[in-house]
Parts: sequence; C-alpha cells; structure tokens
Amino acid sequence: MKRLILLASIVWLACVAAMAAPGDIKCSGVVVDDQGEPIIGATVSVPGTSIAAATDIDGRFSLEVPKGKNIHISYIGYKSRDLKAAPSMGDIALDVEAQMLKDVVIEQSAAKTRLTPVAVSTVGAQTIDLKLGNQDLPEVLKTTPGVWTTKQGGGFGDAKTNVRGFKSENVAVMINGIPVNDMEWGGVYWSNFAGLSDVTSNIQVQRGLGATIVSSPSVGGTINITTRTIDSEKGGSVWYGMGNDGLNTYGVKVSTGLMKNGWAMTFLGSRKWGDGYVQYTPYNNYNYFFNLSKRINENHQISLTAFGGQQNHIRRPNQRSGLSVMGYQTYGKEYMDGECMYKYNPTYGYDKYGHVKTQNKNYSHKPIIQLNHIWKIDDSSSLSSALYASFCDAGGYSGQATGLNGYSYSDWYGATDGVLSTRFRRPDGTFDYGAIQEINENSTEGSMYAMSVGVNQHQWYGLVSSYKKEFDFQNGDVLNIIGGIDMRYYRGTHYNKLVDLYNGEYFMDYSSRRGVSAELNAAAADP
Repeated sequence: MKRLILLASIVWLACVAAMAAPGDIKCSGVVVDDQGEPIIGATVSVPGTSIAAATDIDGRFSLEVPKGKNIHISYIGYKSRDLKAAPSMGDIALDVEAQMLKDVVIEQSAAKTRLTPVAVSTVGAQTIDLKLGNQDLPEVLKTTPGVWTTKQGGGFGDAKTNVRGFKSENVAVMINGIPVNDMEWGGVYWSNFAGLSDVTSNIQVQRGLGATIVSSPSVGGTINITTRTIDSEKGGSVWYGMGNDGLNTYGVKVSTGLMKNGWAMTFLGSRKWGDGYVQYTPYNNYNYFFNLSKRINENHQISLTAFGGQQNHIRRPNQRSGLSVMGYQTYGKEYMDGECMYKYNPTYGYDKYGHVKTQNKNYSHKPIIQLNHIWKIDDSSSLSSALYASFCDAGGYSGQATGLNGYSYSDWYGATDGVLSTRFRRPDGTFDYGAIQEINENSTEGSMYAMSVGVNQHQWYGLVSSYKKEFDFQNGDVLNIIGGIDMRYYRGTHYNKLVDLYNGEYFMDYSSRRGVSAELNAAAADP
C-alpha cells in the first residue's frame, strides 16, 4: 500500500509539473506579522484560479503563478493583501485587522451591522477547501483567535469547540442566521452538518456577548455558517478522495449560477466513510444540500434551502466513563502492541461467536428546511425574515446493568477512578462480551447486563425576523434602530429501548431502586 501511495504521488507531481506553463512564475516568500514574526497557515492564492497554498511553520510559501496574475494573501484577524507575483518576494507583512464586529441576523452572507467592541473573524470558502481535509467542519477554526476546537472521543462528528473558553452550550451556532443549538442542553452535534463544508460561503466567528439582533444571544460568542445561494458559480464538480485510516469520500455538486431570469439553483450529494483514527471507530455519513433562490427585483430576494446528513459512527467512551486521558495513555501502552497508545478503545471487543461488539454507537439524521426573504424597503430600512423547520431522529447505544449480585453499570465501561477494570477484559485488552453472554445464559434472574439505545427525536419550527432603520443626521451622526422577533415551537421525545439481551431471557433494572427499602428490593427480586 505504501508503494502504491508513493507511486501515485510521483505520478501526480509529474502531472503538475507537466501542466505548468512555460511562462509560469515560481513565486515564493515569507508571510510575517507587524512584529516580523512568521504567520503559520496563511492562505496564499491566485484570484480567478484554484491555485492556492498555505504558509508553513516558518511562514514560507511557494506556488506556481500564471504570468500576469497577482497573488492574494489572507489570514484570520489580519488585513488581506494583493500583490504582483515575483520569483522572490521576501518578507510580506500583514497588518492587524481593526474591524469591529458586524453583529448578525444573517441572511446568506450579509451581516446587519452594529459596531461593538467585540472582534470578528471570517473564514472563506477557499480557506475551508484548502485546510479542512478530513476534519470536522469546526476544526477549520483552529487558527482563529479565541477559538479552541478538537476531536472528542475519537469519533466522527464529535468535535468539541470552545470560544473564549466557553463550551458550545454557551456559544450560539447558526446556519444562515437560523439557530441550531439543541433546545434542551444547548450544545451542537457537528456530525449533523458534516456535508456543509462543500457549500459554505464563509464562517463568521464573533468572540463575545451577542447583541440582541442575534437570534440566540450567548456569553461565549457566535458562530454563523453561511451557505451559497445566488453567489454560486455556474458549473459542477464530481470528486473522489481517500485518506488515512480508511477514509473514502465521493460526491457531486451542480449549480446553475444566477441566471438571467433571476433564478439560481445548487445541489450537492456526497458520502464519507472510514475506519476512524481510534481503534474500531468506523463511521458512515451521507449528506445532501439543495438551494433554490430567486432575485425577484432589486428590493426582494427569496431563497429555499434544505440540507441534512444521515450518519452513524462508533466512538470510544469519554472521560465521564471514569478513564482519563492519562488512563488511555497508560493502558494504551500496555495493550496497543506498538501502535499509537492514544488509539486504545476499552469498549472494543468480541462476543463468544467471534463477532465484533462495541457500546458507544451513535446515529442521527436531522434535516433542516429554511425559507429566507430579504426586503429592501428603501435606502435606509430593510426587513430580513427566515421561516424554518427541523426534524431529528437520533440515538446512542449504552450498556445497562441490573445492579444485582455485584453487577454494576460501571463494569460496562471498565474503569473506576481512572483504573481500568479487568472483570471483562481479555489479555489483549479487548472487552469480553462473551463473558457477559455466559453470565446471562447461566442466570435465573434474566440478563444481568443488556444493551439499550437512548432514542432522541424532535420537531422544531421557528421564525426569525429583523427590521433595521437607519437615520442620518446633517452633522454626520447615524442612529440605527433595530428590532426583531424570534419565535420557536419545539417538541422533544426521549425514551430508552432494549436492543440486545446478550443471550438472556429478559432484563429488569434494579439499579434504579437505590433508596428503596431493603424489604422492597428483596420482594422485587423474588419471583
């Protein structure tokens, strides 16, 4: 496989070299800040082409530029620069962006403004294409000031994102100005929006308390993802990609662009699947996106958008299961047989028939439909409205224990206070589901252990509308009056369903009877 990859790389490089026109300029330089320090990860691109590169750890870049073309250099938090391409451009300094936040009720990529002493960063589509790779969508924000994001649990779509130290529960996340934070716990499952990266126009991050114009005010900040509508270029693309740990992805995207009759349509369909970085954490994800827009006249624009992603993935337990990061490192060294210790998954194992088993399987499908309308009433006032609906069907698998005869819930996850349990642990470190099956087969009180799925479903309807009026005075002062409504109806359904008795006949949960008198417990256990 390594030889095959090496051969493919050589062929690719040869093709690139062959395609370089004789008149192309091999442009190189170093991007630095106003203190002369190198800027890592700045985007250097050639406008009007797909040519782009990112600066390395020393701020250096190198790319082939067609004769007569300029280069565009951009980095989050700094002013962009357009320069004439030259073979050796030396140090190129970027100035700090002094722009204040453009607070948002956002329709498409237009932000309604109120200057506030809060910083804003915008990541464009080209930067996303260049840097995202096989990461979750929010991970493209890693270099954004004030944002910390990483994978959690080693599973697909489980990215964890903090803004100014605040968790996602305190950060308003929106798509085209529509709130997507869970109505009950406030967080965001990024696996629901994995396919949006291919149709994103930009991601805007506000660091700080949102203004009242934002539909979901938050103390941490606001992340708004805007998708393409009438700004989509005419054409289409088909792609296939592969990566480490069994990653495969393919898809198709087609767009009419803005036609003469004012209509524009974009469609995307894609699939991504792989083995996962952590031991036995496979994933499978289907994505779809559709947008139909109409520019009625210079004062009215309407847009219908529908998108979603059906996915399932397996992850390992997080720290709440009792095994800390240090614990994974310790036991990973013991069981991974020379492989990366951070890949260890303590719930990966086999049943008595040799079938692979796990406990942390998640699935979800959350389609969202939006109808947006922009009305430019006159030169000083506008009304932006969005009607939306969201439907979710999701669930997560987890082990259950009766609590009888010393069998407890913590046995499933195999760790207590950071110490890995060996009760159901095979010598190679895998979890012994076969031992659980044998316990249940020999039990006269039904299954001591069973597997359930916690089902989470919701129906969510809403309307977000904002009105802005600007008054200009003769002395140059400006007064903005902004008002709006945020209406929501939400209904959530949650229940637990047994899906595997592990060779037992029935399951009764006595662990929930803690606090009930011993006599009642004994009576409940006596058939």
